[in-house]
Formats: sequence, C-alpha cells, structure tokens
Amino acid sequence: MNVYIGGRVGAVIKEVTCKLAVSRIRREARKPGALFYVKGGPRPVDAASA
Repeated sequence: MNVYIGGRVGAVIKEVTCKLAVSRIRREARKPGALFYVKGGPRPVDAASA
C-alpha cells in the first residue's frame, strides 16, 4: 500500500520521527545496552532452494 502524506502534517511526522531516532541514539551513547532490539523469528524456507 503506497501512502503519501505531505504538507504540514508530513513535516510534523518527519520531525517527530527524527527526534525519536536521535533521542534513542543519544540514550544508547550515554548508556550502552540501554536499547532493546526486537529480533525476528526463524525465516521461512524457500521452496526453490530446498
């Protein structure tokens, strides 16, 4: 599904996203290991390679 959000709403969403990313990077720099990364489960086996 392709979605386009432009104008002021798009700018606000982008600004919030960037601030969140920078704050997480700063927290990790201050306290290594503070972030929790979700790891995916096992990958499905591709029938063509099996």
